[in-house]
Amino acid sequence: MDDSPVELGLSSPWMNAAGFMGYLPQHLAGQAFTPGAFVTNPVSLLPRSPAHNHGVVAYPGGFLLHTGHPNPGLKSVIKSYAHKWRNLVMPVWVYLMVTTTYDCQQMVLELEGLENVTALELGLPPGMSLKKQVEIIQSAVGELPVFVSLPLDEVDRNLVDQLPALGEVGVVLTAPRGVIKKDGRTLSGRLFGPSLYPQMMTALSRLRGAGLPVVAACGIFSIEQGQGALSSGASAIQVDGWCWQF
Repeated sequence: MDDSPVELGLSSPWMNAAGFMGYLPQHLAGQAFTPGAFVTNPVSLLPRSPAHNHGVVAYPGGFLLHTGHPNPGLKSVIKSYAHKWRNLVMPVWVYLMVTTTYDCQQMVLELEGLENVTALELGLPPGMSLKKQVEIIQSAVGELPVFVSLPLDEVDRNLVDQLPALGEVGVVLTAPRGVIKKDGRTLSGRLFGPSLYPQMMTALSRLRGAGLPVVAACGIFSIEQGQGALSSGASAIQVDGWCWQF
């Protein structure tokens, strides 16, 4: 897999990050970038309800968000959106939440062959062993390129070094997890904000020479930051919390 935006099927290296635009692109007034692809909200094989302790907490430099990724399940998403994805002017990357090889294989089979779905982004649960991670990623490799979502706090070079041998596989450097205590309440979730940019750039530099495309997908809150990531080796950019400012 070539690591240029054109070879990734993108007319522009800019995209939204999963979870920030729903299942269809939204019109963003004053949007500063032209998207080259659309990344869907996370979707699981079966429906998921919101997390019991969902919420958002601001902190200096960003915010913590915890939702549990509620969604109606893959079959319902395909039924509602596949025909709309087909008519989009940009390609669609579907973000899959998987926990087993069975879930992964079933979801990939449902998506292969859908018109204008050109890649899959794979989200793995935290704490999974290296062996299990590799097994699930292998089960996803097929007709569509697979991009493995790796939070900054879980970038394991032992895993990354095994990915080129699996086929058309890349990495997406995503928001890390964290914990905040406020008003006597402890909330865990993903951390978003411009304060993550130096950590993302560090992770990006460590993956140079890994032999696979890397998408910078957190800490980007300006055109200059995105261009800095691209000039440092990122194949593409995903924008998360910055989308909401538009």
